[in-house]
Amino acid sequence: MKTISRIRNTAMALCLIATATAASAAQYKFGHYFSTEDFRGVTAAKLAENAKAASSDFDITVYPAESLVKGRDALQATSRGTVDFYSVFAGYLTGSVGLMKVFTIPFPVAAYDDARMMAFANDPEVIALLDKALEKSNVKLLGFINSSGQTPLFFREPLKSLADVNGRKIRGVGGYSDNALKAMGASIVFMSAAEQFIQLETGGVDGVITTESSYVSLGLGRVAPYATASTVLRTPYALMMNKRKWDRLSDADKTALMKAVKETIDWSNTHFTEESDRLAKATVEQAKAMYEFTDADWAEASKARNAAMAEFVQENGEDGTALLEIFKRYH
Repeated sequence: MKTISRIRNTAMALCLIATATAASAAQYKFGHYFSTEDFRGVTAAKLAENAKAASSDFDITVYPAESLVKGRDALQATSRGTVDFYSVFAGYLTGSVGLMKVFTIPFPVAAYDDARMMAFANDPEVIALLDKALEKSNVKLLGFINSSGQTPLFFREPLKSLADVNGRKIRGVGGYSDNALKAMGASIVFMSAAEQFIQLETGGVDGVITTESSYVSLGLGRVAPYATASTVLRTPYALMMNKRKWDRLSDADKTALMKAVKETIDWSNTHFTEESDRLAKATVEQAKAMYEFTDADWAEASKARNAAMAEFVQENGEDGTALLEIFKRYH
């Protein structure tokens, strides 16, 4: 925890003040929508630190908490060069990149934990397929630097069964998890992570799909005290870079940047188990009740998962078939 604390203590300086560098160093903007204290924000600061250590050509200023670009606008902003880098929940990309929907296949089996999900996401074959798809948007996929961890359902009112989502307005995160809830009778509402508290407080939505990290950091237990013990999905955060900026890098700097990305992924994977345990404990403490799925619930969940996989192949053709086969090896 000393390493995490040290990075947390310096993250604000990394995010808000451009480091004085030599004239030859290029200036880069790195956007995300987490607080600097959030583990995902800490990981972003770690990437900037690692890139600078790997090559003096990288001077990366991090813009946290949607201070430069909102999460929902991440792909467009990275494509246009408004930001050079962005760390974004993969579900936010599904509207433009159909292959990203593989990360929204709902109700994963217990064996598909954070470690397996991150191994799948950063499998070289997976990166190659997704990078090819993102290239059409002038975006380079560098890798996946964080797991979302548990991403349950949280509600204003108690849940008696999974079927009880019928008639409720739920903040979705994109892709097949939303489709599954729609099929169960829920209405899906889209909003940024920052809007969740006020929408729950005012009754704009009855529940949200969100990470335990967001639940704890945003204090959602005050307005959504009822949670599912099981995750709806487990999704990574994509690290994207403007493709033109990537193409302009020297071979040496490309190698240095990818070294920094790998070091950041390794650091995140090493420390996330501890972070995940902390978040799980904090979620239980903030929630009034945790709903455990029954066998009947899991039967419905399995049906939704299988339907999503079939739809994924139908929508994404040959590349979708190839990606799903890799997914099944890890799932």
